[in-house]
Amino acid sequence: MGHGGNVIDELVTDHHEVEELFGKIEALAPGEKNRKVYADQVTMELIRHSVAEEEYLYPAVREHLVNGNTMADREIEDHSTAEQLMKDLERCEADDPEFDRLIGELMSEVRSHIAEEEETLFPQLRVACSEKELNDLG
Repeated sequence: MGHGGNVIDELVTDHHEVEELFGKIEALAPGEKNRKVYADQVTMELIRHSVAEEEYLYPAVREHLVNGNTMADREIEDHSTAEQLMKDLERCEADDPEFDRLIGELMSEVRSHIAEEEETLFPQLRVACSEKELNDLG
C-alpha cells in the first residue's frame, strides 16, 4: 500500500506487483537461484499486503457488506493458507524439489484469492462505500 488513491486501487496495484513477481519466477528455469530471490520478494510483499487488508479492508467489509463477516472470514482463511505456504517455502532453496511444489501452490492460492477479491469483494465494496470512505481507507 502507499501508492495513493482509494483502498481498492491500492490493493489492485499490489496485486499487479505480486503477479509481476510470479511472472519473473515462472520465466526462470527450475533450480535457478533467482527464483528464491523473487520468492522472498513475493513473501515480503504478501505479508505487507495481508497486514494492510486485515487492518483496513476486512473491517470495512464486515461493516459495509451484508455478508461481510462471512466474506472477511474466508479471505482471512486464505491468508492463513498462504502464510503457511510462505513459511514452508522460506526453508527451501531454489534447487530443492519441494520449492517448485510450494511456489506453485502459493501462486495458485494467491491468484485465486486475488480473483475472488477483484471479481466479487471489490465491486461490492465500491457499491456499498462512498468514494470518500474508500479514499480514507486507502
